[in-house]
Amino acid sequence: MILKKNTEHAVSPVVGVMLMLVVTIIIAAVVSAFAGGTISGAHKAPQATITGKFSVSNGLEIDHSGGDALATADTIFTISDGPTFGPNLAQKTAQVLNNTLITDINGNPLNTGTGSNSVVTAFLPGSALYINGTMANCQYLQPVVNSLNPSLCISNLSNVGKTFSLSVSDDHGNLISQTDVIIQP
Repeated sequence: MILKKNTEHAVSPVVGVMLMLVVTIIIAAVVSAFAGGTISGAHKAPQATITGKFSVSNGLEIDHSGGDALATADTIFTISDGPTFGPNLAQKTAQVLNNTLITDINGNPLNTGTGSNSVVTAFLPGSALYINGTMANCQYLQPVVNSLNPSLCISNLSNVGKTFSLSVSDDHGNLISQTDVIIQP
């Protein structure tokens, strides 16, 4: 009986080690990608449904219909004339509302970062904010528009029935909500 010496070497241990290395590298890459995404400084804007009602005589009511609570110190309200005023006016008439004019139902002002205790610090779902009728005039709501062309001001009685846009964004410039508001008498 002649014994034959086996000169073939198995390849499977080498393939197994290579596969384990590949799997380890893939897992490390996935973990690194997730960790990198959570560490980055990306800011996620809150989400909310905001609606508005405007009357030339009674002022502006801003309703928070649902979604995230909004920190009032970090919330920016902007109005701009809608297409019913004429073409291409939205950018020209965009006006950030002065937060010192905005109050809750009890007349408490918004938190503007001044540190006062008697302020509204959050705009909560189910609540509303107001600019009363005496402050809802061209001089206060749209001072830039008022100085350029008072006929484009939303509180001008000749604009009853037209619409304007109410936008709510955070202090990073992320849009939270936008709605069209019909001007009432």
